[in-house]
Amino acid sequence: MQGVGGLMLKIGKLTDYGILVLDALAQAGSVQQSTESLAAATGLTVSTLRKVMKTLADAGLVIARRGAHGGYRLARAPEQVSILDVVVAFEGPVALTECSQLGSDCDIQSSCSLASGWMGVNDLLMQILARVTLEDVRQQTLAQHLPARVLDSNQRIRLVNL
Repeated sequence: MQGVGGLMLKIGKLTDYGILVLDALAQAGSVQQSTESLAAATGLTVSTLRKVMKTLADAGLVIARRGAHGGYRLARAPEQVSILDVVVAFEGPVALTECSQLGSDCDIQSSCSLASGWMGVNDLLMQILARVTLEDVRQQTLAQHLPARVLDSNQRIRLVNL
């Protein structure tokens, strides 16, 4: 499904690649992986992989060790890495609209009747991304079990006509 102008709400390529690399590291367990072995496992070029690894290391999601016996490994277990952690590392703070980010630069925010609603939608998205982990994404049955686990069935999401 495409929105106006053919654009969709989606994560960037580097974020997608970051999750792919984290999956490869999770598969390796505690065994340190070289840049070359990760490039081979993921199909990414070494130069792209280096960009991804720098971002993941700067965010504290991987541990990098330099030297002849260097390499990378996960800093935390896959169950402890939220998708929000990865998205924020690559994309910055989650903000669906201009008014849903801190320091908003929206010219009409003070007169807009939807600003607080968009902040609520943004908060809900962040909560969901924080509850979904790398391990969840790695599971083949994700679509079957995740909605029930992530969304508390006792909580109701009120949708309003916009």
